[in-house]
Amino acid sequence: MEALAESHYPALFRAADTSAVTGQHRLLVATGMRLVALLTAAVMGTLTLEVSRVDAAALLAATGLGVGLVIEVYLLTERPDRQWYEARAAAESAKTLAWRFAVGGQPFGVDEDDHTAESLLLHRFSVIRGNLRALVIDADGDGGLQVTDEMRELRAQDLDGRRRAYRTGRIEDQYRWYARRSAQHGRSVARWSVFLASLEACGLVAAVLNAVGMLGLDLPGIVGAIAAGGLAWVQTRQHQQLATAYGIAAQELAEIASRVEWPGTDPEWAHFVDEVEEAISREHTLWWASHV
Repeated sequence: MEALAESHYPALFRAADTSAVTGQHRLLVATGMRLVALLTAAVMGTLTLEVSRVDAAALLAATGLGVGLVIEVYLLTERPDRQWYEARAAAESAKTLAWRFAVGGQPFGVDEDDHTAESLLLHRFSVIRGNLRALVIDADGDGGLQVTDEMRELRAQDLDGRRRAYRTGRIEDQYRWYARRSAQHGRSVARWSVFLASLEACGLVAAVLNAVGMLGLDLPGIVGAIAAGGLAWVQTRQHQQLATAYGIAAQELAEIASRVEWPGTDPEWAHFVDEVEEAISREHTLWWASHV
């Protein structure tokens, strides 16, 4: 086989990955809705809209604040952020262990008996599961195995076969992912910077017009509220931090990839795999630390 696909990974990875995607989606949707609700309240609070002797703008502002409060309570009680962060850390830990085992990296070198190596792998998985509050294993394809046949098949290959699979399926795949995501976040930083700068310029112009009596609407307040909401969203997505972190990780993997042919023995290869996985895990550890 050429490399491990996601369908070949342990059931723990697939379950944690699904949980992480769900948690991230719930967090981003709830955060977006909360910002829109609070922004609506801020904008409506600057207006007066009489409808049948009732200030409809004030009612809309109150509704926005109420919706924002309900979502805030949801975020504090359900903690989709915690689900996202814990599950993503578990998924990446399971993936790195799967690759270490499959290609004979430390501490699962091919000089170890297969039964001993599998026992150690399963123990590491149990430790990861123990750090999760709740996780449902969705059995599919291979019956929800923690040590799949594809992992064993790759482990049984000679050093050159494992080297090829690791280079294409792990090092190059991770490099492309980091490089692509770094570029995407970089573009998002540029777009949001232009948008927020444009808003601030509009707010400045509106403030000057208000000062000379040419504008009766509290447009500076509205623009300020929109800009604050945009800044809060940018902080939630962490575009700048991720663009930098992913760019550094991609460069480190590119340097490591140039040395993939150097190990000539299984012990040297086991150490090399350990170095690669430590480099990949370092970025995930920093990501986890920045969120928790």
